[in-house]
Amino acid sequence: MQLKKLKQNSKIIWKLLLVLIIVSCSASEVSNYDIAMRHYEEGRYRTSIDYFTQALIKDPANAELYYYRANAKARLEDTQEAVYDYTKAIKLNPKMKYYMERGLMYLTMLEIKRAIRDFDEAVNIDSTNAEIYFNRGYSYSVLDNYDKALADYSQAIILDSSNAKIFVNRGDLLARVGRQELAIFDFTKAITLNPDDEIAYLNRAKEFVYMGKYKQAIRDYTKVIELNPSNIEYYFLRGEAHSFLNQYANAAEDYTAITLLEPNNGNAYYNRGVCYAQLENKENACNDFNQAGELGFFEAYEIIKEYCTDKGEEKK
Repeated sequence: MQLKKLKQNSKIIWKLLLVLIIVSCSASEVSNYDIAMRHYEEGRYRTSIDYFTQALIKDPANAELYYYRANAKARLEDTQEAVYDYTKAIKLNPKMKYYMERGLMYLTMLEIKRAIRDFDEAVNIDSTNAEIYFNRGYSYSVLDNYDKALADYSQAIILDSSNAKIFVNRGDLLARVGRQELAIFDFTKAITLNPDDEIAYLNRAKEFVYMGKYKQAIRDYTKVIELNPSNIEYYFLRGEAHSFLNQYANAAEDYTAITLLEPNNGNAYYNRGVCYAQLENKENACNDFNQAGELGFFEAYEIIKEYCTDKGEEKK
C-alpha cells in the first residue's frame, strides 16, 4: 500500500517537472526579445544587440527584430551596420518607419540623395506624415534645392501646424533666400507655439539686425540670454546691437558679462575697450586694450599706439 502511494507520488513529481521544463523552454524562446527590449529602453544598447541577435537566430524573418537592432546600432553610431539592418527589415516588410529611419541614417552619413530616395518611398507609403516631409525638406536644403525644401516644409506645416521646429526650419530657409519678412513671421509663429524656443528667438533677432531693427533684436537677444545665460555668443550679439544704437554703456555691460564667464577672452576686453573709448573713459579703455593684447588679441596694440600713448593723444 505504501509502495503504491510512492509510485503515484513519483508520477506526479515527473508530471510537474515536465510541465516546468516545457514552460521554462517556452519562456526562454520568448524572453530574448523581451530582454533585448528592456535593455534597449534602458539605454544598454550593446547588450540589447546581443539579445536581438539571439532572437533573430530563432526568428530570422522577423523584420521588427532587425529594425530595433538597427536602432540600437544607430544609437552607438555604428551607421553602416544600422543601414544593413534597416535594409534587411525593408526587404522583409517595406514599412514606412523602416524607410524613414534608414533615410535619417543616410542623412547622418551625408549620403543625401539616398536619404531623399528613402523619404520618397516613405511618402509613397504614408503621405500624411509631417515628419517625412520635414526630413526630406531638410535634405533638399542641404543640397541647396530651396524650392523643393520650401515645398516640403510647407506641406509638413499643412499636416502639422503645431510643430515649432518646422516653422523654425522654414524661417531659416526663407532668410537664406532673402525673404526676411516671411522668415520673421515663421520665427514668430514658432515662438507662439513654444515660448522657450531659443533658436527661434536667436534667428529672429539676426533678421531684425539685418533689417536694421536693432531695438527688436535687443529684445530677442535678451530673451535668448535668459534662456541660456552661459552662452557668450549671445552677449557678443547683443553688445553689437547696442553699439549700432550708440548704447555703449549697455554694450560694455555685455562684454563685462563675457569676461566674467570667460576671463581669458581677449575679444571681449577689446570690444569693451572700444565702448569705453566711445564713452571717453580713456583709462578704462586703455586698461582693456592692454588686457586684450596680453590675452593674444594683438590688434589691440595698434589701438594702444594710436590712442593710449602721448603721441596718440596729440593725434586725437
